[in-house]
Amino acid sequence: MKKIVTWTLRILAVVAVVALSIQLEPLDQRASETFDPTQDIEAFWNDELPELVQGYRVVDADLFRAELKNNRKLLVDRYGSTLGIGAPYSMLLGGEFEVVAVGEELTHIRTAQGAEFDLRTNYIFGNTVREATAAFSIDDYENTMDFNLVSSELNRRIIEQVIAPQRDQLAVGVRLQVVGAIDLPQEGLPKGRFELIPLTLNLR
Repeated sequence: MKKIVTWTLRILAVVAVVALSIQLEPLDQRASETFDPTQDIEAFWNDELPELVQGYRVVDADLFRAELKNNRKLLVDRYGSTLGIGAPYSMLLGGEFEVVAVGEELTHIRTAQGAEFDLRTNYIFGNTVREATAAFSIDDYENTMDFNLVSSELNRRIIEQVIAPQRDQLAVGVRLQVVGAIDLPQEGLPKGRFELIPLTLNLR
């Protein structure tokens, strides 16, 4: 009897160790072993982006400020896209600005008519740019991790090719032309200024 109890306890111990060593993970949260987002971003960057930043989907910064007070629904319906319930509306916004203050991560900019934003000039995270462009669909990817890798690669490309070449030239009083991506909460407003992630950045 003692042997039976002993062997039973040993078997249970082995089962427990094996169970603890197994990490369950949803299949849609695992990246495909062969997926590389570089090709997708390269095609977007060269073929779609130039036309996109000059198109009708870019809301003017001053119009954005006015319609935010007068007709928020127009902004959302015409310019916004969202991942779903609870997610913000991402949209493209552009205009001519003057630098008010330069920070390590955010640069305070303002239009001639007084629309103010924080231009992000370091450490881009999240899916704001990917969603604002409306150029990528989750249906085109095997899982959500691959879809998120597209965002990461797109954010990296912006840091390296858009922001880095211009960062040292940003100074108070400098004028610049920007088209970028912002998030508009489904309700209310952000605590501070809207953050604008540049897709194009041209100093005047």
